[in-house]
Amino acid sequence: MALTYSLLDVFADVPFQGIQIPVVMLDGQVLSEERKQAIASEFPQTETVFLDPSSHEFPATVFNSKGPCLFGAHTILAASYAACERGLVSDEGAYSRFLLRQQQQVIESFIDKTGSGPGTIQFTRTLSATQDRYTPELPHLAAALNTDERHLAFSKYRPRVVSVDQPVLIIPFTRPEHVLAASLNPARWADLAGQVYTSQLFLFAPGTVTGQSQFHGRLLNLDLGRDVFPPIGSVMPEFIAYLAEQDDTAQGTHTFAIDRGSMGTRKSILHVEFDKRPGREVRCRIGGHVIKMGVGELLHA
Repeated sequence: MALTYSLLDVFADVPFQGIQIPVVMLDGQVLSEERKQAIASEFPQTETVFLDPSSHEFPATVFNSKGPCLFGAHTILAASYAACERGLVSDEGAYSRFLLRQQQQVIESFIDKTGSGPGTIQFTRTLSATQDRYTPELPHLAAALNTDERHLAFSKYRPRVVSVDQPVLIIPFTRPEHVLAASLNPARWADLAGQVYTSQLFLFAPGTVTGQSQFHGRLLNLDLGRDVFPPIGSVMPEFIAYLAEQDDTAQGTHTFAIDRGSMGTRKSILHVEFDKRPGREVRCRIGGHVIKMGVGELLHA
Protein backbone atom coordinates (compact mmCIF):
# COMPACT_ATOMS: atom_id res chain seq x y z
CA MET A 1 0.00 0.00 0.00
CA ALA A 2 1.34 3.42 -0.96
CA LEU A 3 2.11 6.08 1.62
CA THR A 4 1.52 9.76 0.94
CA TYR A 5 3.90 12.47 2.04
CA SER A 6 4.19 16.25 2.02
CA LEU A 7 7.38 18.26 1.56
CA LEU A 8 7.45 21.31 3.81
CA ASP A 9 9.76 24.32 4.04
CA VAL A 10 10.00 25.06 7.77
CA PHE A 11 11.04 28.40 9.27
CA ALA A 12 10.70 29.91 5.81
CA ASP A 13 9.10 33.26 5.02
CA VAL A 14 9.22 32.57 1.27
CA PRO A 15 9.36 29.35 -0.80
CA PHE A 16 12.70 27.58 -1.33
CA GLN A 17 14.07 28.76 2.00
CA GLY A 18 14.13 27.27 5.48
CA ILE A 19 14.60 23.56 6.22
CA GLN A 20 12.99 20.93 4.00
CA ILE A 21 11.12 18.33 6.06
CA PRO A 22 9.16 15.42 4.53
CA VAL A 23 6.11 14.33 6.54
CA VAL A 24 4.94 10.78 5.80
CA MET A 25 1.32 9.88 6.64
CA LEU A 26 0.96 6.35 8.00
CA ASP A 27 -2.88 6.26 7.88
CA GLY A 28 -3.14 3.20 10.07
CA GLN A 29 -0.16 1.33 8.70
CA VAL A 30 2.22 -0.06 11.29
CA LEU A 31 5.88 0.31 10.33
CA SER A 32 8.87 -0.99 12.24
CA GLU A 33 11.65 1.36 13.26
CA GLU A 34 13.85 -0.29 10.64
CA ARG A 35 11.27 0.50 7.93
CA LYS A 36 10.93 4.11 9.04
CA GLN A 37 14.70 4.42 8.99
CA ALA A 38 14.79 3.01 5.46
CA ILE A 39 12.08 5.43 4.30
CA ALA A 40 13.90 8.37 5.91
CA SER A 41 17.05 7.41 4.01
CA GLU A 42 15.07 7.68 0.77
CA PHE A 43 14.73 11.43 1.27
CA PRO A 44 17.84 13.63 0.92
CA GLN A 45 16.86 15.62 4.02
CA THR A 46 18.19 15.77 7.57
CA GLU A 47 15.09 14.20 9.15
CA THR A 48 11.68 12.79 8.22
CA VAL A 49 8.50 13.06 10.31
CA PHE A 50 6.03 10.17 10.45
CA LEU A 51 2.47 11.12 11.41
CA ASP A 52 0.15 8.37 12.66
CA PRO A 53 -3.48 9.53 13.18
CA SER A 54 -4.34 6.26 14.95
CA SER A 55 -1.81 6.83 17.77
CA HIS A 56 -3.12 9.20 20.43
CA GLU A 57 -0.10 8.87 22.73
CA PHE A 58 2.65 9.25 20.11
CA PRO A 59 1.04 10.74 16.99
CA ALA A 60 4.39 11.73 15.46
CA THR A 61 7.90 10.32 15.38
CA VAL A 62 11.12 11.50 13.75
CA PHE A 63 13.75 9.41 11.94
CA ASN A 64 16.84 9.95 9.84
CA SER A 65 19.00 7.52 7.91
CA LYS A 66 20.60 6.35 11.18
CA GLY A 67 17.43 5.74 13.20
CA PRO A 68 15.01 7.54 15.54
CA CYS A 69 15.69 11.17 16.53
CA LEU A 70 14.55 13.60 19.17
CA PHE A 71 12.17 16.32 18.05
CA GLY A 72 13.72 19.65 17.17
CA ALA A 73 11.94 22.93 16.56
CA HIS A 74 11.83 22.30 12.80
CA THR A 75 10.28 18.82 13.10
CA ILE A 76 7.77 20.01 15.74
CA LEU A 77 6.54 22.70 13.34
CA ALA A 78 6.39 20.22 10.44
CA ALA A 79 4.39 17.70 12.48
CA SER A 80 2.05 20.44 13.75
CA TYR A 81 1.41 21.76 10.24
CA ALA A 82 0.60 18.29 8.87
CA ALA A 83 -1.56 17.43 11.89
CA CYS A 84 -3.55 20.62 11.38
CA GLU A 85 -4.14 19.76 7.73
CA ARG A 86 -5.41 16.30 8.70
CA GLY A 87 -7.70 17.57 11.44
CA LEU A 88 -5.71 15.98 14.26
CA VAL A 89 -5.69 19.16 16.34
CA SER A 90 -7.99 20.68 18.95
CA ASP A 91 -9.99 23.71 17.80
CA GLU A 92 -9.46 26.57 20.26
CA GLY A 93 -11.26 29.28 18.27
CA ALA A 94 -8.69 31.65 16.78
CA TYR A 95 -6.06 28.91 16.79
CA SER A 96 -5.63 25.14 16.94
CA ARG A 97 -3.66 23.13 19.49
CA PHE A 98 -1.56 19.99 19.00
CA LEU A 99 0.21 17.86 21.62
CA LEU A 100 3.41 15.87 21.12
CA ARG A 101 5.21 13.67 23.60
CA GLN A 102 8.95 13.30 23.91
CA GLN A 103 10.48 11.23 26.66
CA GLN A 104 8.69 12.47 29.80
CA GLN A 105 7.68 15.86 28.43
CA VAL A 106 4.57 17.06 26.63
CA ILE A 107 5.20 19.60 23.87
CA GLU A 108 2.26 21.87 23.11
CA SER A 109 2.02 23.71 19.79
CA PHE A 110 -0.39 26.40 18.64
CA ILE A 111 -1.33 26.94 15.00
CA ASP A 112 -2.87 30.22 13.89
CA LYS A 113 -5.85 29.93 11.58
CA THR A 114 -5.90 31.59 8.16
CA GLY A 115 -8.28 31.39 5.25
CA SER A 116 -5.79 29.36 3.21
CA GLY A 117 -4.60 26.81 5.78
CA PRO A 118 -2.32 26.69 8.84
CA GLY A 119 -0.68 29.99 9.74
CA THR A 120 2.18 30.81 12.08
CA ILE A 121 3.05 27.92 14.39
CA GLN A 122 4.47 28.33 17.87
CA PHE A 123 5.22 25.70 20.48
CA THR A 124 5.94 25.95 24.18
CA ARG A 125 8.39 24.15 26.41
CA THR A 126 9.59 24.34 29.98
CA LEU A 127 13.36 23.96 30.13
CA SER A 128 15.13 22.08 32.89
CA ALA A 129 18.77 22.78 32.12
CA THR A 130 22.18 22.01 33.53
CA GLN A 131 25.13 24.22 32.70
CA ASP A 132 28.88 23.70 32.95
CA ARG A 133 31.11 26.76 32.88
CA TYR A 134 34.32 24.71 32.74
CA THR A 135 35.23 24.62 29.07
CA PRO A 136 38.51 24.69 27.12
CA GLU A 137 40.38 27.99 27.06
CA LEU A 138 39.75 30.34 24.16
CA PRO A 139 43.11 29.77 22.40
CA HIS A 140 42.42 26.02 22.29
CA LEU A 141 38.85 26.52 21.05
CA ALA A 142 40.05 28.94 18.37
CA ALA A 143 42.62 26.41 17.13
CA ALA A 144 40.00 23.64 17.06
CA LEU A 145 37.65 25.86 15.03
CA ASN A 146 40.28 27.11 12.58
CA THR A 147 39.61 30.68 13.60
CA ASP A 148 41.43 33.55 15.24
CA GLU A 149 41.04 33.94 18.98
CA ARG A 150 39.94 37.55 18.50
CA HIS A 151 36.86 36.30 16.61
CA LEU A 152 35.56 34.62 19.77
CA ALA A 153 33.56 36.98 21.94
CA PHE A 154 34.69 37.10 25.54
CA SER A 155 33.48 40.45 26.92
CA LYS A 156 29.76 39.58 27.30
CA TYR A 157 29.35 35.90 26.43
CA ARG A 158 31.56 32.96 27.29
CA PRO A 159 31.62 29.33 26.12
CA ARG A 160 29.52 26.96 28.19
CA VAL A 161 28.19 23.40 27.97
CA VAL A 162 24.40 23.44 28.35
CA SER A 163 22.15 20.40 28.49
CA VAL A 164 18.36 20.25 28.16
CA ASP A 165 17.72 17.43 25.69
CA GLN A 166 21.41 16.86 24.96
CA PRO A 167 24.74 18.41 26.00
CA VAL A 168 25.82 21.18 23.64
CA LEU A 169 28.99 23.28 23.75
CA ILE A 170 27.84 26.83 22.99
CA ILE A 171 30.59 29.08 21.65
CA PRO A 172 30.07 32.84 21.11
CA PHE A 173 31.68 34.63 18.17
CA THR A 174 31.96 38.35 17.52
CA ARG A 175 30.35 38.44 14.05
CA PRO A 176 28.23 36.16 11.83
CA GLU A 177 30.88 36.05 9.10
CA HIS A 178 33.30 34.43 11.52
CA VAL A 179 30.69 31.81 12.40
CA LEU A 180 30.24 31.05 8.69
CA ALA A 181 34.00 30.77 8.13
CA ALA A 182 34.66 28.42 11.06
CA SER A 183 35.41 24.73 10.55
CA LEU A 184 36.48 21.92 12.84
CA ASN A 185 40.11 20.90 12.92
CA PRO A 186 39.86 17.16 13.72
CA ALA A 187 43.31 16.86 15.27
CA ARG A 188 42.94 19.94 17.46
CA TRP A 189 39.40 18.94 18.45
CA ALA A 190 40.62 15.46 19.43
CA ASP A 191 43.02 17.13 21.86
CA LEU A 192 39.99 18.68 23.62
CA ALA A 193 37.87 15.52 23.74
CA GLY A 194 38.81 14.82 27.34
CA GLN A 195 37.65 18.28 28.43
CA VAL A 196 34.30 18.36 26.63
CA TYR A 197 31.76 15.54 26.92
CA THR A 198 29.82 16.43 23.79
CA SER A 199 30.50 16.43 20.06
CA GLN A 200 27.74 18.97 19.37
CA LEU A 201 28.91 22.56 19.00
CA PHE A 202 26.62 25.54 18.56
CA LEU A 203 28.34 28.68 17.28
CA PHE A 204 26.50 31.99 17.49
CA ALA A 205 27.10 35.69 17.09
CA PRO A 206 25.09 38.86 17.55
CA GLY A 207 23.98 39.98 14.10
CA THR A 208 22.19 38.58 11.09
CA VAL A 209 22.64 37.28 7.54
CA THR A 210 18.98 37.90 6.63
CA GLY A 211 18.54 41.39 8.07
CA GLN A 212 15.66 40.07 10.19
CA SER A 213 17.25 38.69 13.37
CA GLN A 214 19.30 39.59 16.43
CA PHE A 215 21.49 36.47 16.33
CA HIS A 216 23.04 34.14 13.78
CA GLY A 217 23.62 30.49 14.67
CA ARG A 218 25.31 27.41 13.29
CA LEU A 219 25.44 23.78 14.41
CA LEU A 220 28.80 22.10 13.92
CA ASN A 221 30.22 18.61 14.49
CA LEU A 222 32.77 16.28 12.92
CA ASP A 223 30.13 14.53 10.79
CA LEU A 224 29.31 17.70 8.86
CA GLY A 225 31.10 19.07 5.83
CA ARG A 226 32.80 22.43 5.83
CA ASP A 227 30.02 24.33 4.05
CA VAL A 228 27.04 22.46 5.49
CA PHE A 229 24.49 24.42 7.56
CA PRO A 230 22.09 21.95 9.22
CA PRO A 231 18.91 22.87 11.13
CA ILE A 232 19.51 24.52 14.49
CA GLY A 233 16.07 23.79 15.96
CA SER A 234 17.36 20.78 17.88
CA VAL A 235 19.66 22.97 20.01
CA MET A 236 17.32 25.91 20.58
CA PRO A 237 16.36 24.70 24.09
CA GLU A 238 20.03 24.75 25.06
CA PHE A 239 20.64 28.15 23.47
CA ILE A 240 17.59 29.69 25.17
CA ALA A 241 18.67 28.28 28.54
CA TYR A 242 22.16 29.69 27.89
CA LEU A 243 20.80 33.19 27.24
CA ALA A 244 18.47 33.05 30.24
CA GLU A 245 21.41 32.30 32.55
CA GLN A 246 23.49 35.27 31.44
CA ASP A 247 24.16 37.69 34.30
CA ASP A 248 22.73 40.67 32.41
CA THR A 249 19.50 38.89 31.37
CA ALA A 250 16.88 40.59 33.55
CA GLN A 251 13.81 38.93 35.00
CA GLY A 252 10.81 39.07 32.67
CA THR A 253 9.91 38.12 29.12
CA HIS A 254 12.50 38.35 26.35
CA THR A 255 12.07 38.05 22.59
CA PHE A 256 14.56 37.57 19.79
CA ALA A 257 14.98 36.06 16.33
CA ILE A 258 17.89 33.93 15.15
CA ASP A 259 18.75 33.02 11.58
CA ARG A 260 20.65 30.09 10.07
CA GLY A 261 22.37 29.51 6.73
CA SER A 262 24.78 31.44 4.55
CA MET A 263 24.24 34.03 1.85
CA GLY A 264 24.59 31.32 -0.81
CA THR A 265 22.41 28.66 0.85
CA ARG A 266 18.90 28.28 2.22
CA LYS A 267 18.21 30.44 5.25
CA SER A 268 15.88 29.99 8.22
CA ILE A 269 14.45 32.45 10.73
CA LEU A 270 13.32 31.27 14.17
CA HIS A 271 11.31 33.54 16.48
CA VAL A 272 11.74 32.99 20.20
CA GLU A 273 10.21 34.24 23.45
CA PHE A 274 11.26 33.11 26.90
CA ASP A 275 10.22 33.93 30.45
CA LYS A 276 12.79 34.26 33.22
CA ARG A 277 11.18 34.25 36.66
CA PRO A 278 12.75 33.97 40.13
CA GLY A 279 12.78 30.40 41.39
CA ARG A 280 11.15 28.99 38.24
CA GLU A 281 12.35 27.00 35.28
CA VAL A 282 12.60 28.90 32.01
CA ARG A 283 9.49 28.66 29.84
CA CYS A 284 9.96 29.35 26.14
CA ARG A 285 7.97 29.70 22.95
CA ILE A 286 9.53 29.03 19.55
CA GLY A 287 7.71 29.86 16.34
CA GLY A 288 7.89 30.43 12.63
CA HIS A 289 6.25 29.83 9.27
CA VAL A 290 5.79 26.63 7.27
CA ILE A 291 5.25 26.53 3.50
CA LYS A 292 3.90 23.41 1.81
CA MET A 293 5.99 22.84 -1.31
CA GLY A 294 4.68 19.55 -2.68
CA VAL A 295 3.03 16.17 -2.16
CA GLY A 296 3.87 12.67 -3.36
CA GLU A 297 3.50 8.92 -2.88
CA LEU A 298 5.89 6.23 -1.75
CA LEU A 299 4.87 3.19 -3.81
CA HIS A 300 6.98 0.61 -2.02
CA ALA A 301 6.57 1.46 1.66
